[in-house]
Amino acid sequence: MGYLEPTEQPILYAAVGTIAATSISENGKTLLGDATGVAGVLALYSDTDENAFVGAVPVDVWPELPEDGWLEAGDIYQYQAQAVMVRQSHNRTIYPPADTPALFIVWRAGAGSVLDWVAGEQVALGMRRLYEAVVYQCLQAHVTQSDWTPPVVPALWQVVQEEPAMGEWAPWVAYTIGDHVTYLGIEY
Repeated sequence: MGYLEPTEQPILYAAVGTIAATSISENGKTLLGDATGVAGVLALYSDTDENAFVGAVPVDVWPELPEDGWLEAGDIYQYQAQAVMVRQSHNRTIYPPADTPALFIVWRAGAGSVLDWVAGEQVALGMRRLYEAVVYQCLQAHVTQSDWTPPVVPALWQVVQEEPAMGEWAPWVAYTIGDHVTYLGIEY
C-alpha cells in the first residue's frame, strides 16, 4: 500500500493505475496531521508543492478540460498536452487555464517551490505563497482578496521562517538565541 505520512502542510496526491481491469485515476489532498494510504498496485504521485505536483502527474489518465460547465476544486484535467488542476470551483470560462491563475494550477517551469500569491484564489490551511519576495503560510482557509495581502492580514498569513544556515563556530562572533553552529563536527 502507498502511504503518505502526516505533515505540517497539505499533500496533494494522485493514485493512478488498474485494479481488476478497471482504470483508476483518483486525486485529493491530505488533511493536516492525517496519514493517507492507497492500494499498492496504483502509482502514487504526491507533493506539498502544487507546481511540482501538477508537473509530475501523468497527463493522459485525466479527462479533457471541458469547454463549458461546472468544474470542482481539486479536479485534474488535461489541456493542451499538460495536466491542469482546478484551484477553486467555478463555471468554465473562455480563458485558457494559464491566463487564469486564480482558477487553475498549471505547471510553470522555473516557478520555484512556492507559487506566487494571487488575488481571488481559494487557499487552504498550510498552503505557502510568495508575496513581495517573502514566503507566507496560510493560517486559515479563505479566498484571497487584493486588499487582503499577506502582510496586511496577519490573522490569515504568517511569514515562514527558514532554518538559519549552520556555520562553523568562530571566536569573537556575536551569536543570538536560536543560531546554529558547529564546532569540531558537533552541532550547537
